[in-house]
Amino acid sequence: VVEYMKHILESDPKLSPHKCDQINNCLLLLRNILHIPESHAHFLMPRLQSGSGHQVSMQNTILWNLFIQSIDKLLLYLMTCPQRSLWGVTMVQLIALIYKDQHVSTLQKLLNLWFEASLSESSDDNESNTTPPKQASGDSSPMLTSDPTSDSSDNGSGGKKESC
Repeated sequence: VVEYMKHILESDPKLSPHKCDQINNCLLLLRNILHIPESHAHFLMPRLQSGSGHQVSMQNTILWNLFIQSIDKLLLYLMTCPQRSLWGVTMVQLIALIYKDQHVSTLQKLLNLWFEASLSESSDDNESNTTPPKQASGDSSPMLTSDPTSDSSDNGSGGKKESC
């Protein structure tokens, strides 16, 4: 499903209403799958055994697979699309289900670590940019391209930058 959404976004820079509906339907499908209570999931598939002998829930397995497919980067990208209002509610519901079993304090600590890492990376970039540019380098200003929330080398779309 994640690959299908990426394909839709990469196929055409301008999303038609039909493609927007397809994106929303994919998000709804993921939301509905994650909404299945774990007590009912064992009827569909038994709990999986991890290498250490512990049982792994079906929900955790699904989430792990979604993150392996870069669902986080895809959701961040979808939040920036002009058509985000068409799937915004579904995304909020999906994100709530993804993080439903997390304690707020744990999420706050992880966010703080991420912000600190982002700030230290951007300050490292600024320190490395203190040397004057070469006369004919033609480099653009690092301030114009600096964005602590994205990594242009890894945007979840296979290096292809698409616009909505």
